[in-house]
Amino acid sequence: MSALHVRPTEAELAEFRERVRAHIAEHAPPFEAREGHRAPENGEQEALLRTWFASLFDAGFVGADWPVEYGGRADHHPLHDRIVSEEILRARAPRPVDQVNLAAHVLLHFGSDEQKSALLPPIRSSEHVWCQLLSEPDAGSDIAAVRCKGTQRPDGSWVIDGQKTWITDGHWADMGLALIRTDPTSSRHRGLSAFIVPLASPGIEIRPIRTINEAIEVNEVFFDDVTIPPDSLIGEPGQGWSIIMTGLDFERFGIGGNVILLELLIDDLVTVARHGRIDDMPALQHADVRHQVAELAVEVEVAKAFIDDHVERLVAGNEQTGDGSIAKLSFAETYHRVSAYGAQLSTMVCTVAADPDVALAKQRLKECWLWSRAYTVSGGSSEMMRNILAKRRLLLPTH
Repeated sequence: MSALHVRPTEAELAEFRERVRAHIAEHAPPFEAREGHRAPENGEQEALLRTWFASLFDAGFVGADWPVEYGGRADHHPLHDRIVSEEILRARAPRPVDQVNLAAHVLLHFGSDEQKSALLPPIRSSEHVWCQLLSEPDAGSDIAAVRCKGTQRPDGSWVIDGQKTWITDGHWADMGLALIRTDPTSSRHRGLSAFIVPLASPGIEIRPIRTINEAIEVNEVFFDDVTIPPDSLIGEPGQGWSIIMTGLDFERFGIGGNVILLELLIDDLVTVARHGRIDDMPALQHADVRHQVAELAVEVEVAKAFIDDHVERLVAGNEQTGDGSIAKLSFAETYHRVSAYGAQLSTMVCTVAADPDVALAKQRLKECWLWSRAYTVSGGSSEMMRNILAKRRLLLPTH
């Protein structure tokens, strides 16, 4: 995202936005995206999702920031990415898989020429969906506490043993980006290496975890003498921590960039408050409800303002340390507060049973609330984000 890129005019951005909207209208799958239900529920949905994601790459709306030789666009500008994200979210169309973005940027920045040539085209065609194999039992968001081990054989191949957990999309992903401890004498972030792991490899067992909203989004993944070839290693042995941290910076800003989801949440909250009734009057006419909705709407605007400011800094080449963590933290915590209040209000109001808009808004708020804690944990918990900001942004002492 170079500052040397010429900023498009407002007319050019408006024309680009119209092209994105037209593409979504023509190619998006015939079902609405649901929070906490992003993974396909059957083979038909999976085929539709893969076709949809591939169409976004083909049209130059996703992956446009890649180098041109790998499919990117020479006229790409960071504001294009913002528009694509906004329009997909506003259309309630399925969003591209976050883990694919993480894997692509890791490969582009740290992969060998051979790895890029072999693995980037299947990402663009959606032949390969990726997951990230980071979290482990008893470690939570502390991904430095990796125990899953990798041992190199004399022929250069690696054998992986251990367990990963809370692996988003693992049950339908084709490839995994894994953080493995390759130095048994090391601890914490030292001695870790990053690997490409085909999930169809012998010795891998995937066990889906059903979430509180009765969906399968995350999984346990077990490795039992899983052998992968020498060229599965990304970068050098022991470089895994820096590789994954660089990749997660992209993912954390991607999560924070979903602030349009917050606007949609507010829309649903207002729908319920305006049409639901408490004590035989619209809920929004009650002062406490009106004040709470207003406060949450202000929080959403604050989160959105930070993202807008950060995008402008990216355009100017002035991004600051920790911006990705702030974006992720701001989005995740605001999402939880808005959806929690929306779910609570939905149980308090009386609505006309035949009003489908209100019923759908209440369903969305409930599903968002049930999924909201996942956002405060995935990609690094809110506590970890605060720690990162304390160390990197505020330069506070670590002891």
